[in-house]
Amino acid sequence: MKRLHISRKIYLPLLVLALVLAAGLAYKQFWYKSVKPAGLDSKYVSFGGGYLFSVPANYIANGIVMPGVTIVYPEASPPKDGQSLNDLYSNGTVAVQPIGELKDDNPEAFNAYVKDVLAADLRKTFEGATDLRPAEQKNVVAAEIFALGEGGKRLRANYAINFTQPVLVAALDYSEAFKIVEFTVEDLKKSSLKSDIDQAAQATKEIAQKLQKQNSAELTKNATTKFQNQMTEEQLTDTLNKSSQNLLRPINIVGGLYDGKFFVAQLVFEAKTGAEQPTSGILSLQKVGKTWKLDGFQLPQS
Repeated sequence: MKRLHISRKIYLPLLVLALVLAAGLAYKQFWYKSVKPAGLDSKYVSFGGGYLFSVPANYIANGIVMPGVTIVYPEASPPKDGQSLNDLYSNGTVAVQPIGELKDDNPEAFNAYVKDVLAADLRKTFEGATDLRPAEQKNVVAAEIFALGEGGKRLRANYAINFTQPVLVAALDYSEAFKIVEFTVEDLKKSSLKSDIDQAAQATKEIAQKLQKQNSAELTKNATTKFQNQMTEEQLTDTLNKSSQNLLRPINIVGGLYDGKFFVAQLVFEAKTGAEQPTSGILSLQKVGKTWKLDGFQLPQS
């Protein structure tokens, strides 16, 4: 089964209210648990979207529930089967995703899109006016767009920013969580953290390949001391055997949580046939010296 393609009708809203999460929730949710690294400023990194941002306190960032979109929701209000984006917005969720129609950091195309497409669709969707405010963040062209109701009440907050791959942030209103994501979102390709994140991503890829080969000896050898003390090679072999069928599937590293010392990656084990459903897992790495090492994992059992 291919990853869900999000068309313009869904892009523009993160505006539209009718999108149901049932399909996305086929990805088994290990990520509901709070697995934030210990750093004070944890960043969520989206490899598919090419962006990163700070995760608000007491929130969880999840790039698996809705393929192609990162939802940032309160720890106390995780998404449930059948919820619409409107339900999630009402619970305080912030949604982040690349704007698929735009590429290559083109300011003219970006400004035209914000005015002629994004703002226009907001007016149509909410049958009212919009408040469009050009902005500039870290020398990047950006815009805030609000859908307005009676008396100028804000019905939807949107923030579009013209990265190498332009990105849209959306929420119910101009909440503190929305502002944290809005003001900290960065272009991954231009981030000062890119080199270290690339190293963490490469280490994650190599560990995922060893998981697929069920190479217990190599996994143990290149793990942290904590991991080695908690799990013997025999226990690791037994654990991998229980996930053997899922480990045969292609693994997509969607993104993860990064704080410079830890990287907690979100993995999707893609379906190979129409009869299967994709599922997900977590792979935790710790930086020891200059090397990213396996520190823990949680895999779907076959």
